[in-house]
Amino acid sequence: MMRKRILPLLLALTLAMGLAPAALAAARPTLYCQVRLDDEEIRLTLEDLEGEDIYAVQLELTLEGDYAGCTFSPDSDTAYAPDCGVETARNRTYVTIYLTDRAPINDGESLVLGTLAVEGITEDAMPKTAEVILLDENLRPNSDSGRVSTDISVRGESKPDPKPNPKPTPPTPSQPDTPEPAPPTLPDIPTVPPFADVKAGDWFYDAVGYVYGKGMMNGVDGSSFQPYAAIDRAMIVTILHRLEGSPSALPASFTDVTAGAYYAGPVAWASANGVVNGYEDGTFRPATAITREQLAAILYRYAQYRGLAGPNSPMGNPNQFPDASSVSSYAADAMSWAIGTGLLTGIDGKLQPQGTANRAQAAVILQRFCVGLMGLS
Repeated sequence: MMRKRILPLLLALTLAMGLAPAALAAARPTLYCQVRLDDEEIRLTLEDLEGEDIYAVQLELTLEGDYAGCTFSPDSDTAYAPDCGVETARNRTYVTIYLTDRAPINDGESLVLGTLAVEGITEDAMPKTAEVILLDENLRPNSDSGRVSTDISVRGESKPDPKPNPKPTPPTPSQPDTPEPAPPTLPDIPTVPPFADVKAGDWFYDAVGYVYGKGMMNGVDGSSFQPYAAIDRAMIVTILHRLEGSPSALPASFTDVTAGAYYAGPVAWASANGVVNGYEDGTFRPATAITREQLAAILYRYAQYRGLAGPNSPMGNPNQFPDASSVSSYAADAMSWAIGTGLLTGIDGKLQPQGTANRAQAAVILQRFCVGLMGLS
């Protein structure tokens, strides 16, 4: 199996919409990997940080050996960590861990990430280096991001347990058993969109603030959102992948989706669950600007996957628009559904199904989808 580098929830929050990585500083944090052989787990701690507040982390490391059943548990009771990404190839295991919180998750220069459970782990499995992305309050990479060294220690030999995360956790009263809650979706960071080209009164102002606050879309650079720029197919799939908590999936068979691309994981998940089908020639065309009917079709399939679209869904009548005949046959039901649910309302009295969707339109449609269909606030 080829190695798949999954790049979802946290890193994609900042990179998938075009944000360039921050310049790397000379100093690097150290990842302490404390092996607990008896418990078959690795305690992960980042130290030697610069003291800046960290709100999210992406960590990628490689274990020597085949440990496909790895699971990660965060140290903090308030932080959110989706299932870690695990890929095995050529007797190596590639692990991607994501962690985020509404408040800083580090204690100045130290950050206890949590525990990686690895059945059958041996000391020889430990990584020599790792890749880490540290994100600030605005979910942008800070100066400490990059390739980090590791210091390996075995319980009772070279290094004691790292100091625990000092964030107090209030006791909770005992409660009767309740069903396991659904995992949270995206961190909700209320904010006014900090973009010079998004002003109060713009028809897309509230929508941009919503998708930005949810971490679904960021700026193209530090000060602009570029609302009228086209949005491509890879970006749309990446956004939906984040809504699902960035689950892993086997690599997709599209010939133009490389394993190291930021969208490889999202496209793999979307393909495996019928959210995208690609083209007849076996390509996905990730960098191609998405059309309005393609966007409707992808959202329709995603809604079906989530159980939000079915026989009882409201269906609109495309024939109320003069260009209804230009809707492709594959997108006919999706466009009717998008009209019936209010996701698409037309532009200047037309559907424009073959027209490309820009970033402002995508923000508005995504807000309608999340609030109107998913019930998110």
